[in-house]
Amino acid sequence: MSKFIEIAKQILKSTYPFLTDDDVKALLGISQYRVFHNKEVIIKRGQNSKTSFFILKGMVRGYFINKKGEEKNIFLRPEHTITGAPESLFHNQPTKYTFESILETELLVFKFNELQALGRKHPNLIQVNLEGLQENILTLISRVESLIDLTPEERYEALLERSPQFFRTAFNKHIANYLGITAVSLSRIIKRRSKSNN
Repeated sequence: MSKFIEIAKQILKSTYPFLTDDDVKALLGISQYRVFHNKEVIIKRGQNSKTSFFILKGMVRGYFINKKGEEKNIFLRPEHTITGAPESLFHNQPTKYTFESILETELLVFKFNELQALGRKHPNLIQVNLEGLQENILTLISRVESLIDLTPEERYEALLERSPQFFRTAFNKHIANYLGITAVSLSRIIKRRSKSNN
């Protein structure tokens, strides 16, 4: 456990350089270290989850089931980001999304309201919360714009430039779903790009 604490401290201070040792200690004090294996459910659809989590290692996808019974990826959250079920955190409602780990994923799990309460004594943790919200909003806006205005190949290029870590961790089927294309189309795009680079 002490090894985990040291690694978590390093990652948190690297991600948020403004955090003091006391800030990190306070955050770890309300957090649980959890390991999820590939395709393990973190938050289940219909759950009113008050927890947020910081991804130390791995990736998390958030998806919903559409009217045709198909899984549609809304979130792909890489390591060193914070996320949670928005309807539950902000509106006290059950979430329509399922959050699932991709490969082995290590999380710091904490209650969202406890993080907010800590901000009174540790103002830097308010900044962590704000940066997490800002990053989530900007990611979603960028994704909506790309779905509206870009071709599938342009969407792939934009995602590769903005979030190259996706391609190191997520499976192509998850990336294709996230981009709104089929896995076959993504495979063709990757092949074309590979040929043009040679």
